Amino acid sequence: MSACNHYMKLIFSLLAIMCLVACAGQETETQQPEDMIISVDFLERHLCSRVSPEITVAYAPKGTKFYDVRLVEQGETERFMGGGSWPEDGSGLIPEGALTRHYQGPCPPKNKRTEYAFIIAAMEKENSQPLAVRLYKFVPEDD
Repeated sequence: MSACNHYMKLIFSLLAIMCLVACAGQETETQQPEDMIISVDFLERHLCSRVSPEITVAYAPKGTKFYDVRLVEQGETERFMGGGSWPEDGSGLIPEGALTRHYQGPCPPKNKRTEYAFIIAAMEKENSQPLAVRLYKFVPEDD
């Protein structure tokens, strides 16, 4: 066998290994992300309202039993605007109106940009450290 053929086989083998590694990497890219993802369906009817919006939690940590949710107005000082708890039933859905602990929806003054945030904590049990905490920041739109 000539040296040229030997090198060609070696190069072909290396390319085959690189392809296998690349394919294995693609499989892990389609796996579930490790971070909890929050989406909020905030509508105009939730402004200045005691009815909270629907919140969806994706990829909650394993062991999550319930969500603790708080709404805060962000500014020079943070102002607590209520919240509540909701059990994790596997759907990741916190339905509209579920937050009942002194909840008052955002009610920004006219023509003033006001920032708010939902703080969502995935909890395993009462009085424990959260498994994960995410902020969902938003500014209600003026119409």
